[in-house]
Amino acid sequence: MPGHSAGGTEEAREETFKSQKLLTELIERHDIVFLLMDSRESRWLPAVISNVLNKMCITVALGFDTYVVMRHGIPAAIHDPAKHGNARLGCYFCNDVVAPRNSLRDRTLDQQCTVSRPALCCIASSQAVELTTSLLQHPLKQGARAQENMYDCDRTCLGILP
Repeated sequence: MPGHSAGGTEEAREETFKSQKLLTELIERHDIVFLLMDSRESRWLPAVISNVLNKMCITVALGFDTYVVMRHGIPAAIHDPAKHGNARLGCYFCNDVVAPRNSLRDRTLDQQCTVSRPALCCIASSQAVELTTSLLQHPLKQGARAQENMYDCDRTCLGILP
């Protein structure tokens, strides 16, 4: 994770590369990646790998008193280049103004621990499931357009795509 040491020994570096290879293989073998980690920097590498492999990726991030649920983009051109061109939604970090770093340093326990907000966990995860279900019902799956305005939005059999 950015901002965290991998260790100074050759053994620690080898273990880090082995973990990265395993993470890449897991993402390659699955259709959807849910980033449900407890820190910003732990989402970084899976988000990058998912982007490179054009995998559907959903982030659920809990803040101290807020949360965000978002899908990461893939080029819509993969599905229908004539209709969408090369439009791509951003990812969790594309829309962030702070580079990935150790976000847990100098934080109190209640600011570090997302388990302390159990109600937000349930609400945010249920919205992630709703978003995923809606995307899976759309003909373009994760290539579906983002809502540009209230009147110009894609629909599925479940209603407006969130």
